[in-house]
Amino acid sequence: MASSQDKSPNKSLWLEDLPTLKQPAIDIPPSAADRNPAVNYGLSLSNHYDYALMGGLPIEEQATWIIPVIQVAPKTAKLTAHGIKSESYTLLMRDLAKSSGLYALASLVGPLISLILAPFLTRNLPHTAYGALAVLNTAIALLTGVTQLGLNSAFFRSYNYDYESQKDRLDVLSTVVVLLSLTSFCMSVSMILNASWFSTLLFNNASFSDAVKVAALVVLLQNLAVPGFSWMRAENRALYFSLLSIANLLISLGANIVLVGMLHMGIVGSLMATGVGYALVIICTLPVILVRAGLSLRFDIARGLLSFGVPNIFAIVSVWVLQLSDRFLLGRIGSLAQTASYSVAYTLGSVVSVVVLSPFTLAWPSTLFNIAKKDNAQHVFKLVFRWYSIVLFFAAFALTLVGTIALYLFFPPVYREAVSVIPIIVVSTVFFSVYTFFTTGQSIKRKTWFNSIFTTLAALANLGFNLVLIPLYGAMGSALSTLLAYILLALITYLVNQRLYPIPYEVGIFTVELLVGIAFYVGSSMLASGQGTYGAWSISLGALVVYGGFLLLLGGWLSNRNKALLLLGRWLSNRYEVL
Repeated sequence: MASSQDKSPNKSLWLEDLPTLKQPAIDIPPSAADRNPAVNYGLSLSNHYDYALMGGLPIEEQATWIIPVIQVAPKTAKLTAHGIKSESYTLLMRDLAKSSGLYALASLVGPLISLILAPFLTRNLPHTAYGALAVLNTAIALLTGVTQLGLNSAFFRSYNYDYESQKDRLDVLSTVVVLLSLTSFCMSVSMILNASWFSTLLFNNASFSDAVKVAALVVLLQNLAVPGFSWMRAENRALYFSLLSIANLLISLGANIVLVGMLHMGIVGSLMATGVGYALVIICTLPVILVRAGLSLRFDIARGLLSFGVPNIFAIVSVWVLQLSDRFLLGRIGSLAQTASYSVAYTLGSVVSVVVLSPFTLAWPSTLFNIAKKDNAQHVFKLVFRWYSIVLFFAAFALTLVGTIALYLFFPPVYREAVSVIPIIVVSTVFFSVYTFFTTGQSIKRKTWFNSIFTTLAALANLGFNLVLIPLYGAMGSALSTLLAYILLALITYLVNQRLYPIPYEVGIFTVELLVGIAFYVGSSMLASGQGTYGAWSISLGALVVYGGFLLLLGGWLSNRNKALLLLGRWLSNRYEVL
């Protein structure tokens, strides 16, 4: 590891003696985090955001949105610590932009393919079968999260931080493969042998035993794909990572078309298609890992990996309860038909995450800490939040309309019963997006462990809301539970972070924007209800344009008001000095 001690300006240094930017996957000790505070923000955020794109990229394929590692060069030339030319920084930033763009491409393709696949599956699967598939996907997400033992994140800590030599790092890779193989194989065998019991647990009947067996294989294949993806990220192989991620998704899409659309294999075929995509990843990565790293278990490395990773299981379960358990509960308390309609509406309502939140999380971590260094940082954060919320509300209104139109155009009529769920999920996503901004204070103060507390409280609240509201309102009750849980998450985060690092967020203005948007949406929906298709679309589009104009005028008025107040303050100050 590179030394962090001060060097004299005239002392020559080898390249490997210069500080190296790390690339861990979750929070690291303060001594390391101090070198790159953006790590804490970006990774604490990704802990919650990974599951938000369910149906897109799984955890192990999520991009690590921080500065990539500087590769160590042989001792062929010497540099001075203060003699690095500006070209090297330009090259580093160019590489950073290139890597970030490739990771962003991989992270965005998954949800887009999911949006393409959803209409296809709803037209080729019975209504209840699609609901059962949604429940099985949530079960797979939970089981993979638990059986991975947090090794996906612990791998980056050990590979990029704890060990320096190539041999030790390859031993880390090999140990992760062995541990994941053991846990995944045991879980998969247990599910296959007890498929009837698992089917009864999930669906209250044993008729889905075959699907449970295939889901067990998907858990095994998905976990075995983790080391390859993690290794590419640790080595900053952004191009290979992105190509393989996209290939995985495209193969899965093609396999769904063949197995479900042509061979009519139902949910078993869809699950097999998912497994085929992961099998491709394993074929491309696991042989290379075995040749380079072998297959061995180092107990000292295993202890370090497990001690770092296992505590994260609780956070993984909390996030699952917060973001995915509603489909499981809806299937058990309500019906699989309700689960199917709700899952489609949830997918359409979550597009805001792809369009707004995902690009924001790519750009924000490094920008956050650059702003924090300024004397007027709180004021700048206020301005950024003002325009971020304006973009967020406009995108939410627009994507609510797009999602509603897509539901009517591309999905069978039976799914339209959940159309009212879409705007609620969109507003829920807005509050989750706001929550990510409200974590600014704890990121600056290096108290990202608050995220675990906030998520757990919101998850428990979501569970309680679902148990009360689903029996009363079905899918709408589940959507309302999600909304209430995310409002609680944003509110708690806001209150705590205001104590840590006060920022004048203009919450009153935010509330006005929200209420006006709701009024425009409800009003336009009531006016459009008695119109034809094109008349209804025209009314909705007109409401969007008017609402967008309102947001722009409000933002411009606030900016001009602040300028006027500043000029007035200067005039009064000068007047006071004259007197």
